[in-house]
Amino acid sequence: MADDRRSEILEHIQAGHGITRVTMGWLRNRYDTDWDKLSRGRADEIAKWLQSQQILHAPAELPSRETGHAMLYSLQSSIGILVAAARGESLFEDNPNGAMLFLEGFAKKLDGEKDAEAGEGY
Repeated sequence: MADDRRSEILEHIQAGHGITRVTMGWLRNRYDTDWDKLSRGRADEIAKWLQSQQILHAPAELPSRETGHAMLYSLQSSIGILVAAARGESLFEDNPNGAMLFLEGFAKKLDGEKDAEAGEGY
């Protein structure tokens, strides 16, 4: 298993402030450079590794075609937690009320910032 490029996946997500969109071919090439092509089993293996790194993805099942796209987001980032709450994933999976409260608080904060900008003439 060649995993010398896996850190590039994590760095790419970090460079996007916790979220990015990639092709499955790009992801496969960085997950295991020895793989010639992608398959359902290999996409599932990548998904399992991403989860171990606290990275979630959309769609919920990674595409098994190299031309398919996936959004990757880190649960160690603000945007990743926001996306997970909106999708009812991870720590929000069994806590829809917690997700709603989190999202409501975030929306209130955004509305407050918008109101403050409007008051300043933006």
